[in-house]
Amino acid sequence: MKAKCLLSILTVMSLAGCNSNQINPSLRKVDLKILSPKGAPAVALYNFVNGLTTVDNPATELLPSFHTNEYDVIVAPTKGGLTKIINAKVNYSLAATVTFGNFSLVATGNDDNNVLDAGDTVLYFQPNDIPGAVFNYLYGDLGLVTYTAADDSKVGPSLSSGEYVVDETTTVKLDYVFAAEPLITNLKKADKIYEKAAEAFNEKSSGKAIYQASVFVNKNTDKNKINEFLSLLEKDINKAVNNPKEIVNTLKLVGEEEEQAQIFKFNSTIIYNCMKDYNGLGLGFRKASSYKEEINYFINDILKSGLNITDEVYYE
Repeated sequence: MKAKCLLSILTVMSLAGCNSNQINPSLRKVDLKILSPKGAPAVALYNFVNGLTTVDNPATELLPSFHTNEYDVIVAPTKGGLTKIINAKVNYSLAATVTFGNFSLVATGNDDNNVLDAGDTVLYFQPNDIPGAVFNYLYGDLGLVTYTAADDSKVGPSLSSGEYVVDETTTVKLDYVFAAEPLITNLKKADKIYEKAAEAFNEKSSGKAIYQASVFVNKNTDKNKINEFLSLLEKDINKAVNNPKEIVNTLKLVGEEEEQAQIFKFNSTIIYNCMKDYNGLGLGFRKASSYKEEINYFINDILKSGLNITDEVYYE
């Protein structure tokens, strides 16, 4: 018990930014300070735990760090990071995108014709953020009857029941629920997926992607270190997508599942279950400077951000 408590203390120290303490010497040594939100972006960094600090809330705990220059690498919502670079003139560049949408439209079994069409009732989440913007881009012109939830966790009860409680006196049956992984897999609804958002977006936009979370690098950090980091990160992500056991084996070195969840939000069992059959977390790697036109399209045409994205924001 004492040993387990000590491991928990070391994990908490790491989360607080004590990167000099190696969680496990068998893990990759990292000479960079890296900040990421928990969830899929942190999972993309599974091999960089020794340099990694993770936070729960990107808006309040992560985005302000762009102003401090404390971190060599910040993984952040693409729109949020670009807004900091363009409007606040922070000392970072956009280097790569690592998550491309982990949400899907899930059928509840209530739709008589099993085809998404006018009049169907649908619940989606985060109407003023990426999930909501993507949902409306894909389905906003179909004449659906829609309801919204503040975040993905709020759609869980509806995903389970096929109903949405509008108020104390009104409950409606839902035909579909727009939700994210790993919630879908955790609730054993992966076999009910009607359409994966990343695939539907790719088809409707003629090959473009959802640029969800991206890597921003500090301009003051040695470029050799950054280039090595990006090269390793690309290899790590490709390995994980092709063989999710790579993540499982690495996270076992981090600690017990409780310690894993403290850092990544999800433990290795949950991660593996939503990655083994398809890339449920939407992991990938795209060098940002090679996809400038697509990124501008997503940020300004889909998210309506109105940002003047010039070549200077990109890491070359």
